[in-house]
Amino acid sequence: MTMKTAFILATVLVAAVDVVGAFRANDRIVGAVSPLATEVARTTAPIYKSNAFFADDGNADEARAHHASATTSLRAAGTEDTSGDDNRGLFDGIEINPLYVVPYVLFVAFGYYMVSTEGPGAQSQAILEKFIADPLHPGVNELFATVFNLIGLVGIPLACIIMPSARGQRFPAPPFLIASAAVGYGAIGPYVMTRKPVTSVDTDDLGWVTRNVLENKIFNWFMVVVATSSLFTTGLLGALAEDLGGTVRGYADAFASAAIVGVSSVDFAILCMTAASLIPEDLERRGYTDRGGANAIAASTLLLPMIGATIYVALRPPLPENE
Repeated sequence: MTMKTAFILATVLVAAVDVVGAFRANDRIVGAVSPLATEVARTTAPIYKSNAFFADDGNADEARAHHASATTSLRAAGTEDTSGDDNRGLFDGIEINPLYVVPYVLFVAFGYYMVSTEGPGAQSQAILEKFIADPLHPGVNELFATVFNLIGLVGIPLACIIMPSARGQRFPAPPFLIASAAVGYGAIGPYVMTRKPVTSVDTDDLGWVTRNVLENKIFNWFMVVVATSSLFTTGLLGALAEDLGGTVRGYADAFASAAIVGVSSVDFAILCMTAASLIPEDLERRGYTDRGGANAIAASTLLLPMIGATIYVALRPPLPENE
């Protein structure tokens, strides 16, 4: 499967989810009354003989009263069912944050443009095959090799920042975070654009992985070492020291000509900015209420993309324990 085919399929899948969501919401409105209404009518509505209205006045009045009572009960039951929280549709009550929608739309548009205008020779396919053969030394521009290796790790500091507040959100975070290792912002974008900010958490409600792994400083510092080591294993530091200008120019040329370089680089930048945007909220959960200081800390993580986020996670204060 070519990258262009995969990209088109992914775009169609996202659109299909939106359409299913729309029909799911409409289904709830129609279907919420029908099954219950049928049951109530079956069990409570009286069965009249064909000549009920030709009976004596007493029986006719009683029949009409029973009919009115059943109709009222039917309407009340239908109204009660549609307003119940248990029957709330999957996409009901979702608030979309444009801060994360705009990058998503631009990312999809940019990706489509790069894939459709890529020059002949299947450069992206050739680069991808090199990474598959040797992920650490693929024989491509060292700057892009570092970006491509780090992009698969961004989901870990994102998980450390997101998971403490994942409880109570409309969608479960783990599937989106896991998929982000392969799809990047294409996977995590829909989650962050629909999540609600949480500035206070009950540590007793944290999951086992969040409490024992993501909040564990040994694991956090291990990820700092892993992320930083990519600067050496890909040969980036040596290439920059030997020929800074040539390395940057080679990366710029690859960015303009190969879709995989351009799309991956933009994806990486958006993921790093997403992590930074969530840091002030994460600090507030941990008792740090200086908004200006929190914004400065978040911005500083962008000085070392992705590596800065892992350093933040390792240095951040722990969540306050419940009293």
